[in-house]
Amino acid sequence: MNARQLNITPFQSDMLDLSRWLAAFMVVVEHLRSLLYVDYGSAGVHGVGVKLFYFFSGFGHSAVMVFFVMSGFLVGGKVLERLAQGNFNWQKYGLDRFSRLYAVYLLALLLGGLLDYLGYQHFNQFGLYDHSFPGTIAVVNDNYHDHLTAGLFATNLVMCQFNVGLTFGSNGPLWSLSNEAWYYLAGPLIFSLFFIKGIGRRMLVLVGLAGIVWFLPASILIYALLWLLGALLYLINARRLLPLWLSLALLGGALTIARTEWVRNTIIQDFLIGISFALVINSAVGIARRLPANRWSRAAANCSYSVYLCHYPFLVLVVSVLFRLGVVGYPGPASLKLASVYLLVLLLALGWCYLVSLATERQTPRIRGWLNHGLARKPFVPLARPDSSQ
Repeated sequence: MNARQLNITPFQSDMLDLSRWLAAFMVVVEHLRSLLYVDYGSAGVHGVGVKLFYFFSGFGHSAVMVFFVMSGFLVGGKVLERLAQGNFNWQKYGLDRFSRLYAVYLLALLLGGLLDYLGYQHFNQFGLYDHSFPGTIAVVNDNYHDHLTAGLFATNLVMCQFNVGLTFGSNGPLWSLSNEAWYYLAGPLIFSLFFIKGIGRRMLVLVGLAGIVWFLPASILIYALLWLLGALLYLINARRLLPLWLSLALLGGALTIARTEWVRNTIIQDFLIGISFALVINSAVGIARRLPANRWSRAAANCSYSVYLCHYPFLVLVVSVLFRLGVVGYPGPASLKLASVYLLVLLLALGWCYLVSLATERQTPRIRGWLNHGLARKPFVPLARPDSSQ
């Protein structure tokens, strides 16, 4: 494989920034809607506005597929580039990935557990924390209080939540972090098979991959294909396969198919979204212009990881407080009052996540520098401007 540069064009970078923050935002939007509003089928007669609200607030799971493809492109593509150039270093790569994941992840576990404990002790009158509420809430499908154990904390800390099928406390979005962590490990092993020399070294890599395949559940292995798809965009990032308008139309069609369940198989839905989004990334190659408000988009993207990891325990706590105060009752149908509450809680959640990002995501370069300094025992200079996509 010939060495080449993974040159991300300014327009492509703008598209990725927009996709990162918008995907995180859509996850928050769906989770909050599920906590405050009744399910669509139970809401009775709908006006056009309500139908549109339910439709566009239901792309949370689809957004995770977008994250998988983006991660493959940004992380896996860079691995392929360095392997092709002969300068891939496992220690540097491991430190980069560890600092990127755990700069936010560790505090997200601790803060999530603290918020869940406070919520259960003081604001569980409606029963969100112990699943004792009447009826059903789609996003609340387990006893959160039972998940506040040292064992689950440790299991989640080492990215093995799939072994027990449970995330720590209420923080259900943590399920996808174990996927990401294992893709970070398996991806370079897979790619190195095409670059390393010697039967012995290749056999060692194959044994490692076999162990990973044996250890991981089928769900993580299946969605690894989307991560690998993103990484393989590196090979064709110098030319566009389709015009941007057509790729965007295909992505819109895939999202519509998923929301309307025209194809009921979830895996097929997810792969249609992943493939079409990969085409969108590729179609952004070679476009000279910049997206409007690209600086704002970059700023929002730089806290998107914190938004994804930290929003849900905060939402559950705030909604539980509102239940206790009588501001809202059991998830109800659309109304002006509920819409106002929804917007207020949404803004509070985003503000909370931004504050967390200042202490975590924004400090990733500094944490990375400390780790490198500790191993290499050399002085370091933190980056002036963090690039949270790395």
